[in-house]
Amino acid sequence: MWIAKFKIYDKEHRVRKLIEENKIEVCYYPINYYVKKGRYFFIAAGIIYSGNKNKFFADLKKLQKQKTGRKLELLETEGDFFIMISSHTINQEGKKYVNLFYNPAIIHYHPIIFHKDGWEEWEIASLERKAIEDIIKAGKKVYDLKLLKFHQKKIKNFGFMTLLPELTEKQQEAISLALNSGYYSYPRKISLDKLSKKAKRSFSTFQAHIRKAENKILSYVIGFSK
Repeated sequence: MWIAKFKIYDKEHRVRKLIEENKIEVCYYPINYYVKKGRYFFIAAGIIYSGNKNKFFADLKKLQKQKTGRKLELLETEGDFFIMISSHTINQEGKKYVNLFYNPAIIHYHPIIFHKDGWEEWEIASLERKAIEDIIKAGKKVYDLKLLKFHQKKIKNFGFMTLLPELTEKQQEAISLALNSGYYSYPRKISLDKLSKKAKRSFSTFQAHIRKAENKILSYVIGFSK
C-alpha cells in the first residue's frame, strides 16, 4: 500500500476559513459527494477537539443563507461531533480536482486534521501509486501542498472516527488538553497538577476525567470491555 502524508492550504474553502477564524482544531472525515441540479453536495463528519465549538457551529449555520459559493445544506451536532452536507457549483477545472481527491482508489488512512492556522493535514493511501501522485501534483499546483511523507508499507490496522470510544465532553476536553500540552510526550512536558490548573479544575476532578478517558480509549483499542 502506498501512503502519503501532506499539508494543504485551501484558500477558497469556507469551512476552513471559519476554523481559522474561530481558532479551533477539527478531526474531519470526507465521506462522499453527489451531484444534484448542477450543484455538488459534499458529506463530511468531524470532531472538534480544541476551541469554541458553539461559536463555530453558529458561524457554520450562517452559511445556510449563502447565495453563491459554498452553502450549508444540513448540519447535525452532538457535543463535539458533527455531520454536515455542504454544496456549491463547480466549473470544469474544479470537477477535475473533485474527481482526483474523491477517487475511489484513494482511502483516507487517517481523518483530515484542520489546524488553527488553517492548514489541513492529510494522510491517504492507495494500492495505486499513480492515484496518489496525481493528487500530489494537483495539490502543489492549487493548494500549496507540502509533502511530508510518501512511502510504501503494509497496513496493519485501519480505523474510522466511529471506532473511537464515546467520551463525555469533560473527558474529551481533559484528554485533548493533555495531548496538546505534551503530557504524553517522552520526556513528559507537563505534570498532571499543572494540567489541572491549566484546565481550571481541581486536581482530583481533572485526574478523574483523564483517567476515565484513558481507560475507555485503552479498553477500546486493546479490545477488553469494562
